[in-house]
Amino acid sequence: MVGSQLGRLLRCLAAGLLLAFSSSAALGETYRVTPQDDWFAVIAGDRLQPGDEVVLAAGTYRDPRRLALQHRGTAAAPIVIRGAAPGTVLFHRPDARQNSFNLEGAQHLQLRDFAITGGAAAIRIGTDDDKPVRGIVLEGLHLHHLGGVAVTCNQPGAVYEGLTFRQNHIHHTGGHGEAFYLGGNHASAIFHDSLIVENYLHDLRGPEVSQGDGIEIKQGSYGNRILRNVIHDTGFPGVIVYGTAGQAVNRIENNLIWNSGDHGIQAAADAEIIGNWIADPGGVGIYSRQHQGAQPGNLTIRANQVFAGSGPGLRLQRPDGAPAYRAPIVIRDNLFWGPEEGIAVRVEPGRQLRFQGNRGRGAVQGIAVSPAAWQTSPGERPPFPAWAGHRAWEHLDQAAVAARFRLRAP
Repeated sequence: MVGSQLGRLLRCLAAGLLLAFSSSAALGETYRVTPQDDWFAVIAGDRLQPGDEVVLAAGTYRDPRRLALQHRGTAAAPIVIRGAAPGTVLFHRPDARQNSFNLEGAQHLQLRDFAITGGAAAIRIGTDDDKPVRGIVLEGLHLHHLGGVAVTCNQPGAVYEGLTFRQNHIHHTGGHGEAFYLGGNHASAIFHDSLIVENYLHDLRGPEVSQGDGIEIKQGSYGNRILRNVIHDTGFPGVIVYGTAGQAVNRIENNLIWNSGDHGIQAAADAEIIGNWIADPGGVGIYSRQHQGAQPGNLTIRANQVFAGSGPGLRLQRPDGAPAYRAPIVIRDNLFWGPEEGIAVRVEPGRQLRFQGNRGRGAVQGIAVSPAAWQTSPGERPPFPAWAGHRAWEHLDQAAVAARFRLRAP
């Protein structure tokens, strides 16, 4: 009996020691650096281990060398590099010959609460082997006045899985000009099961910008959520997705988009477009057509509030020469407010198209509609999305934004 009790006691002590060691290891080391320290060696070297944290003191960090981060944390113990306080830390690259940050094979790495200016791309994410890029978090960053795209995930052959881009403020890009360029053309890189949430993206156009999408997710990328982003004054669409090649749909939900240089939202296929607010696009509010092999189909367009500029609120095109859409398209419970005495909705008829419960101002062109499918709106509006605490409201007058949607702020 005594031996049995002693054995249990020893096992408990061993388990306690193991737990204490694991907890200590999970906490990791904290490195505190200033612009006067050799900060480059800390964040670009190989010393950081799972659970480690680098805290950057206030100031401007400059270095002309190529900055590459290859750190690999774990899901339970990510590696964190962050500013000591939001708005106090700036990385400024002195020229556009290199990207400001290159993440090469990094996994479970978090970059938080600092700003980046100058350079080419602000952050280019890729791989240095055939392993997927996992668990990267970009949060609370301020990326602005750049020589190229803000964030790219398009290295040929790379797979990006489970990334999170949250509460970042991005504006005044250069080159192609996207805020987020995710996946590669013709599925040459795959970006999947990731979250782009509560970012503030604006002023992505100008004489130095050739395109300037807000969020672009390329063909073959799938299972992503684009949620509660505030996007305005882009060169190309506020949000554009292609198709998922049979994988899980991309979800575009509850975004606020206005004054895009092209369409508000463009989606070729395999997407759920739900609860978005769009005003004054340069093209169409919500637009779908064939794109990079993705043929329109497998689309749900529901509960959106679209206040068009000079074009219709919705434009839908069948694949070239096809009598039907590739897969079902459901368009229901939307408000499409077209230009005065203009076209609110323009669609091409085809099998698998379901149009029901929509309302707005203007005509529906291309299909016959019943009162159950289309009604002239008497002018009632749902409450404007408040989104208390959203980063955009630090820079915008919410009442003025609401007025763009012919509404009053709550």
